[in-house]
Amino acid sequence: MVLWGMAGVALGIAESRKKVSFTEIFSGAHTGLTQWLIDKPRDFIALSRERMKDLPKTNYDLGYRFASEGKWMDAIFRFKVVLYLNPNYPNANYNLGCCYMRTGKAGAARAAFLKALKQSPGNRDVTFMLASLDPSALPSAQRPTRMPLEMVTGFFSAQAEGYDITEANNRYQAGKAIHDLAKPLVKTEAPVVLDLGCGSGIASRPWRVGAASIRGVDVTPSMLALAGKATHAERKLFDGLVTADVAQLPPEIANGSADLVLLVNVVQFIGELSTTLGGAAQALKPGGVLVVTMEPYTQAGGYGLVADTSRFGHTNAYVKQVAAAAGLIPAAESSVELYVGIPAQALAFTKGTM
Repeated sequence: MVLWGMAGVALGIAESRKKVSFTEIFSGAHTGLTQWLIDKPRDFIALSRERMKDLPKTNYDLGYRFASEGKWMDAIFRFKVVLYLNPNYPNANYNLGCCYMRTGKAGAARAAFLKALKQSPGNRDVTFMLASLDPSALPSAQRPTRMPLEMVTGFFSAQAEGYDITEANNRYQAGKAIHDLAKPLVKTEAPVVLDLGCGSGIASRPWRVGAASIRGVDVTPSMLALAGKATHAERKLFDGLVTADVAQLPPEIANGSADLVLLVNVVQFIGELSTTLGGAAQALKPGGVLVVTMEPYTQAGGYGLVADTSRFGHTNAYVKQVAAAAGLIPAAESSVELYVGIPAQALAFTKGTM
């Protein structure tokens, strides 16, 4: 009885009680029971199914984040989950291979790259990374002749913030080392300097005092932004900057106006050097000087990827051969340390006067 009286008060009908059917009394309860026992579980199941569809992406995103933070083992686990859920998930095998490389597991990296290449034949990034591990895994015609441009720009875009500080901490001394080598060869008192692959301009700085002008070329806009802000000896470092691939110089750069062309710490990203040295030669005045630095390479073929660095090395003989074809004459060669304690090769050439 109390139950009904309280129900009447709650419904605001204390003065005139009327007969209420069980259906009416329990309609609210029925709605609640339907919502909790049927609708909510059904919605939960539907949401769970939807989330299950997204599990590969969720784990892929986590793997990518872990990799970007240097948490290689966590990233490997996530990419393996992705591939368990979806063996053909785009780029998962490639990223897994890159993580294995960073942990020194070359065999596992090679296997992952082979799967990625089967999934995406001709993928330049996969081909490059596989070749850097094991060139014999690819027919000679398929081996890369340069690092994919997107890989280069992606790397330097990520490095742009704090780049000069990082290089200083790495004891990078390329500017002074190359200036000491090339200065005696440059006969012009106020040379016109062209810095190919200039980055933030470290190699150009020793030339600012006395140079008539310095122009920089780079393919990464964020590095050119740094170069545009750089100063030396109370002057802007660069008189002009151009966004371009140093292996495909535009005519306005390859115009025969430079007394000195610098290719410092650049060709390790470019294996086959014909177009690069050809463009550099076209940029020089007769009698002008080109300086090229290379990482050592000891295998047959003149150049190739070095497994320890995943960058190209070159032999002196190969670079001289390509330079000769571009009309350049050897002027000097030396072992230099662009980074303290790490030897590299430097070759200087002059352009024939014809």
